[in-house]
Amino acid sequence: MTSGQRRISLRAAVSLEVILLGTVASLWLPGGEDLHAFYLPFARGCLECGFPPYHASWLLAPLALIPARLAWPLLTLLTLAGLAWLSHRLGSNPLVVLLAFPTMAQVWLGQVDVLIVAGLALALLSPNPYLRGAGLLLASIKPQTAGAAILVLLWYDRERGKTLLIPGLALAISLLAWGVDWPLRWLLADRHPHQHAWRLATLYPGGLLAFAGVALLKGKRQKLVGALLASAVGLPFYGVYAYVTFLAFLAPWWALPVSYLWLAAYPWLGNLSLQLAWVLPLALLGHLLWPPVRAASAAARERRKTHAGQQNLKNH
Repeated sequence: MTSGQRRISLRAAVSLEVILLGTVASLWLPGGEDLHAFYLPFARGCLECGFPPYHASWLLAPLALIPARLAWPLLTLLTLAGLAWLSHRLGSNPLVVLLAFPTMAQVWLGQVDVLIVAGLALALLSPNPYLRGAGLLLASIKPQTAGAAILVLLWYDRERGKTLLIPGLALAISLLAWGVDWPLRWLLADRHPHQHAWRLATLYPGGLLAFAGVALLKGKRQKLVGALLASAVGLPFYGVYAYVTFLAFLAPWWALPVSYLWLAAYPWLGNLSLQLAWVLPLALLGHLLWPPVRAASAAARERRKTHAGQQNLKNH
């Protein structure tokens, strides 16, 4: 067995251990507050009980079929196993993703961002436009997290009409079910989540400048990841737990310690130290932007040298 095979085997073994320990722990420990307070009532039809757009109640409806006692353990298993598999499929490091702080927050709160990752991965990787459309529909459960990334995927989709068929049908049916004005009513409803420590890390409105960096990135995948990172830095109502969405696509080894860096301020700021968690998406965005910025800088230097050489020839 080669050393490469041993590393892969060890990574798989530790990942499996994390998945099993997390699932077993969720059977006994308290947790899943957001699942029980928001997602389960929303999945059962109480549209005023949750924050996603109305059509997401159909996508989350399977949650309502699970006995309440088992809902959080099963969601924990789905989250950890799903993130591990999706990270591997996307070429990221599953172990970094599983051990990073945002994943711990996902599990403890009972969030559903693994579905967003699955939807974006399907929309990015599937050769079938209808499956890509189904992925976009799944990702639309959290438009504040995936909205910019969805726009990137649609921009690059050469079969956009086919890809939009399933999301378009879902929208049409939802308008029939809840009225043509339901998107406006949802946007204007006075039930958006209160500002709390989990959402303090956004740098809005100044962080919106991060979207300018997306223009420097090349290719669909890089722009997709850039859009996810810029959303985490710049958009309001963006929770630190949602960082798993971009980690599944980009998780270098150093992202693991950086995800806990905000804890250094905990002795002084307590829970408010979470407002420093933006260092993770900003560092990853810098990591993503460095190669094109360096290439542009090198090209600019070369142009200046060429121009200087031409001027010297003219002078002589």
